[in-house]
Amino acid sequence: MFDDGGFHVNINGHKIYGYSRYIEFYREIVTNMADGDVMVEVGSFLGQSTAAMGTFIKDSKKCIAFHAVDLFDLSDFSDAPHYEVIEAHGGDFLAAFKHNLEETNTLDVVKIHKAASVEAADEFEDRSISFLMIDASHAYQDVVDDIKAWYPKVKLGGIISGDDFDFDDVKQAVADTCGETVMVYPNTTWWFRKQFVTLEEQKHAKKPR
Repeated sequence: MFDDGGFHVNINGHKIYGYSRYIEFYREIVTNMADGDVMVEVGSFLGQSTAAMGTFIKDSKKCIAFHAVDLFDLSDFSDAPHYEVIEAHGGDFLAAFKHNLEETNTLDVVKIHKAASVEAADEFEDRSISFLMIDASHAYQDVVDDIKAWYPKVKLGGIISGDDFDFDDVKQAVADTCGETVMVYPNTTWWFRKQFVTLEEQKHAKKPR
């Protein structure tokens, strides 16, 4: 549709445009989640990955709280194709997102937060999140700020992850804040388990052998 790296994914018979390269990662995450867990996706765009996660949660029949955080608006980080996508959906970003969840029968399992990443983090209790996906702005400082804001919100043993490890700014930001414990699945999605209360301690932890 657009020459910007985006693609359509068919979810429950409905095609959604996006950039999600971690749908199989999501499938494995849900397999290992338990009743009562809290999962947060920061950066949901038009709902491609959100609908996939919602489907996995419903299929699992587990009682999992799933939150989607996004500005749901065009911003300074939006590319030209984003404007075309939203125009094709009547100019309303959030309406397009909700429509995609409705069409995939997943709206009922997603709690939507229309907010900036760092501001939305304040809505969650410390050590309350079992799984976090950060896929918002890819600018170096924004990635650093997102990790610092959300790290305290994840419980010990929880998973912190993000996409686009093949972007130089993202890779450097993750390395500078999270240290050696980061792993990559399979080649663009970075993740690690929270082992320490503070990010500084996590940063200096040694990678498991």
